Amino acid sequence: MSVMADGAAAVPPSAGTASAVALQPWWYELGKVVPRAVGFTAKATRGRADLGIPRLAPNPLAWASIAMDEMAITSAYLMTRRRADALIGDRTAAAETALARLDAAGYLEDPGLLYPAPAAPDTVRLSRRNRGGIAFEQVSFDSAHAVPAGLAELTEWQHISNDRVHAYLLRHEAGGARPWAVVIHGHRMGEARDIRFLGSRPLHRDLGVNVAHLVLPMHGPRGRVDAHAFPGADPVANLLGVTQSVSDARALIAWIRSETHLPIGVFGISLGGLVASMTAAFEPDLGCVVAGIPLTNIAMMLAMTVRSRWGEEALAETHFLDPAPVELSRLASPLSFPAVVPHDRRYIYGAVGDRLVTARQAEALWQHWEQPTVKWLHGGHILNNVKASRRFVTRAFAASGITGR
Repeated sequence: MSVMADGAAAVPPSAGTASAVALQPWWYELGKVVPRAVGFTAKATRGRADLGIPRLAPNPLAWASIAMDEMAITSAYLMTRRRADALIGDRTAAAETALARLDAAGYLEDPGLLYPAPAAPDTVRLSRRNRGGIAFEQVSFDSAHAVPAGLAELTEWQHISNDRVHAYLLRHEAGGARPWAVVIHGHRMGEARDIRFLGSRPLHRDLGVNVAHLVLPMHGPRGRVDAHAFPGADPVANLLGVTQSVSDARALIAWIRSETHLPIGVFGISLGGLVASMTAAFEPDLGCVVAGIPLTNIAMMLAMTVRSRWGEEALAETHFLDPAPVELSRLASPLSFPAVVPHDRRYIYGAVGDRLVTARQAEALWQHWEQPTVKWLHGGHILNNVKASRRFVTRAFAASGITGR
């Protein structure tokens, strides 16, 4: 699937016209949740047999999961300003400047240069914590990520709390060395409570592995006070967010390898699925990689959301599909890099009724990865068959020999 296929330049609205992205009153937006969910459910029940995406099994739980996705989208926009100004604006000039500077430095000829291998951190801080009855360790170290020359002034990205990497650890104190699972969360997550929600305890308890929860840039203790800026409408910031996320994930893996020679598997969900998939392009010795409901192209996700809610005119105002933002998004997409993890250690699960990161994104990664083992859940992005997804992840790790039992 080519991200450039839909990358025709968008035409901005003429001066003085009302924004097509302007939000209706809150009661109107909330009232549209059910009709939008019904429409998307009807579409999902048709499936895409030509792409290998099955039909959504129509049932109340499936519809409720799609409605929850739609409510999440609506709530996010209602919590912004009265008009969706955060989405509107021509960011093409900054994106074009960024591309020119990246080209001059050789990054466009070899995009892999954006993802250099970090060394294992030589100084780490470990502390014992307890949140909600879950005892864990928190490890932190300095991020090795370096912003490419000339990009820092094009976006607001770096700040002091983002320069420090954090991860939450579940370790077995008895029984000697254990294999590891690196778990990477999704958007608007990154707190210790995620240990409960991401299926880490089955990996820790049932498989007997150690678990490290990586906190992504701009999330959890690394987050900005004003907003979660990654991913967002700024294509330059999105690129830097992905490059730093991959750097931090690989640094965490390098630190674990300095502690043990046993296998390490990576599991990421949503935004974390993108980071896990990108890591699979640069870490051939991973025991396995599981991409859960993976985001694979940020620009395409944003464009799909705007187009489906407000139409083509609104999409033109956002400039998400201008050539320069699309190209920057391509540099941060796992679809642009071949996986180096062996084929039988690649795993994907997607959700047929996913309203936030559509099934097409999981399908695109499945095709790009040469159709490895895949599981399709009959639900949405936020609410799906949790037991089935956790069972799939646990079995993937076990089948790859990542078990402490």
